[in-house]
Amino acid sequence: MNGKLISLIALCLLASCQRVPETKPVAPKDLAAAAPKEEQDLEKTLSRAVFGTAAEVNGREVLGFKDLGNGKAALVIGEIPPDSPEPGMRDMAQQATISAYLLDKVDGKWMLTRRHESITNMGSNGFAGELTWVALGAGRPGFAIVDESGNRGQSVKTLALFDLTAKDMRAMAGKRVLVHSDNEGDCGDERQHCWDVSGQWQLVQKPGQPFADLEIAFTGFDEKRPEEAQQKADAMAKAAEVEPSYEEYVAALGPRDKQPIKSTARYSLNEKGLRLVAGENSAEVSQSE
Repeated sequence: MNGKLISLIALCLLASCQRVPETKPVAPKDLAAAAPKEEQDLEKTLSRAVFGTAAEVNGREVLGFKDLGNGKAALVIGEIPPDSPEPGMRDMAQQATISAYLLDKVDGKWMLTRRHESITNMGSNGFAGELTWVALGAGRPGFAIVDESGNRGQSVKTLALFDLTAKDMRAMAGKRVLVHSDNEGDCGDERQHCWDVSGQWQLVQKPGQPFADLEIAFTGFDEKRPEEAQQKADAMAKAAEVEPSYEEYVAALGPRDKQPIKSTARYSLNEKGLRLVAGENSAEVSQSE
């Protein structure tokens, strides 16, 4: 074989051996697909660090878990008795017990450092509510839970705030803040008062303040009839020779006066809790009238 040809073949073989394999950047969709798996792993890891082999038991629900950074993490659960009925068969008044656990990463492993058990009871039908991680102030992580309950056609949602840095963790202020109220399930045409008010809440950190402010923007409606309208309709029904039909009675009542609601309430936060400092809570006002 020609010497030049042999040298050329040798160089080609050497180049192919030294070639760096081509790498492609991970597509955003691949990263998105990987995130849930990582989150599932963190939830399981934190649960095992807290509960050991009893990490999964009937009646316990993980409401939220979070890597807080700087080697710290939090796990929040809601719990009901393990022998409780299945969902859909539970008592509406059954609440879940909230507990929170703080962990530190030591030598690459999550270790339980503080337990805050049986902080409070929230929710209905055995479900605690929806958890949101929040910043209550600079260097003050926390979480919020909004629960929902109903009774006799009325429905309400309440907000509770929890400070993860507190030594004795409890719902701030003790009293929860109403963020929704309606009586849609008991708002027949004959009702004198109907309402549906919802609030969008947020925590706003202002310069120089150790704690954020809780601001709630309320929208909805409140509609009423004057008491005289019912008195007049009742008198008409009593005086009639023939008992009026339901439609005739409602017509005698007349329409309710519907007022749109658009308002804002602001609460200030501190170590002792929170206090309404501006505006009014329209959900509370409508429900109490």
